[in-house]
Amino acid sequence: MTRIQRALPVAGIAIVLTAGSLVGATAISVQAKTANESTAASKSTATTIPADISGKRAAAQTPAELLQLLGERIVTKDVDGIIALHEPHAAIVNYDGSIVRGHKEIRAFYVEWFKSDPVLTVNPRQTVVAGGKRAGNAKVRSRTAAIMGDYSLEQTAPDGTRESFTGNFCDTVQEQPNGTWLYVQDNPYPPHGSGTSAHH
Repeated sequence: MTRIQRALPVAGIAIVLTAGSLVGATAISVQAKTANESTAASKSTATTIPADISGKRAAAQTPAELLQLLGERIVTKDVDGIIALHEPHAAIVNYDGSIVRGHKEIRAFYVEWFKSDPVLTVNPRQTVVAGGKRAGNAKVRSRTAAIMGDYSLEQTAPDGTRESFTGNFCDTVQEQPNGTWLYVQDNPYPPHGSGTSAHH
């Protein structure tokens, strides 16, 4: 793993998410819970998207819900739940320009990232939804959303000290044929090598 690390894919909503609770605000702040913290306690104050009628994991019906679900699953370090929010061939851009591709690599990326006890604050600035297809009188499906903004990240460095980063992001999320949304690409460094991205 390189030094980087990951910016939370975001949608155009304004919330603060810390330790599993949601409150109105202008930024998104996420801190992954340590293993001994109670998930049940955090959910008692959270605004959550309910599971479907079969009790399976909830699926996002909008880019905003996709962000909410990802944030909740990062807080509880629910790696399986995080993977479920990504298309099978989704990608994450790493600080060194390498690409993390597919569920297996994304899983390994999150497992490693959580070791740094990250605290991430994300400021979504613009979300543009476009494209898609309409079949007969059905709703337009398979739309794409580009989500842009800036973030700050604090995490533990390999030497045990806390380090801070700031940068910009441009993420891509895709509507599925059933109307749910999944992540396609998480890019916390656009354009790669820019003087305005990822200040380390």
